[in-house]
Amino acid sequence: MDGIIPILILIVMLALAILYCFWGYRFLRIIMFLYAFFIGAYYSYTYLGGAFPDLGNWLWIICIGVGLLLAFLAFFFIKFAMFVAGGIIGLMLFDLLRSAFPQWFASLDNVPLFLVGLAFFVFLGLLTFASRRHFVIIFSSIYGAYSLVQTSGVIIGLFFNTTLLNSITIDSYREISASVNVFNQTNPLIMIIPVIIFAIAGMIAQYRFTSSKAKY
Repeated sequence: MDGIIPILILIVMLALAILYCFWGYRFLRIIMFLYAFFIGAYYSYTYLGGAFPDLGNWLWIICIGVGLLLAFLAFFFIKFAMFVAGGIIGLMLFDLLRSAFPQWFASLDNVPLFLVGLAFFVFLGLLTFASRRHFVIIFSSIYGAYSLVQTSGVIIGLFFNTTLLNSITIDSYREISASVNVFNQTNPLIMIIPVIIFAIAGMIAQYRFTSSKAKY
């Protein structure tokens, strides 16, 4: 990935974050198709690539297959989509815990780390499935707001570090994005405040205007 491609990816992620925050429940099928593919492919690449480095080109095939499988299941089986929606929140919490308390995970190898992440995915997925509409609205607003702010931080950071664009690869994408994110270099409250504001706005919009038009 070089030049304009990382920016295009970030713009797509920003658009998805806005949709998820304000229309997460209404357009759950479409949003979850896209998110399920991205999450399935990305996390399988990240964890399987580390646990089984000898897979070579098979890793790409497996990751795309996992992404497509989750995407079509999320689209055609709405209950499964709700499960995946909660699972994504679980992965977000897992990543936040890894960032906030790295010493807790320092002793874990790639396979145990993958299993812990999977446990977060399954637990939050089941919780979402049990509570349905309210949980989806609340957490889609929170996750959408978090993604919106995080992605905006990366876009702003890359705007001031354009020389890094040509050096971004699949393997370094996450590391470089984290390093340039303007919110990672400031007081955490500076990021938390806009996330809370967007999350509340998303919940209000979904409860009052958008979720009532969806029938699941």
